[in-house]
Amino acid sequence: MKMWNRRNDAQYYEIGVFDKEWSPVPFATSARLLKLDYLEHKSFEIYIRDKDAPRVEYICTTSKQLKSDVISSGIKSKICSRMK
Repeated sequence: MKMWNRRNDAQYYEIGVFDKEWSPVPFATSARLLKLDYLEHKSFEIYIRDKDAPRVEYICTTSKQLKSDVISSGIKSKICSRMK
């Protein structure tokens, strides 16, 4: 997958894989938490077992903020790509 960070207030993103009921699906990747600077592009691979592949409905990234970076209200965003 490819990811692009267009948020100047977020640098860390967590990867998640889910089925149609939004239950987590086991997967492997080099890092579940990606660091992307503002306007940076990054490619990463996600590995899913053959037996779990038919269940996959969404691959999502959720923005994360360091505790020291959160002022009074951090805005969290979740972006999902539908696989089917």
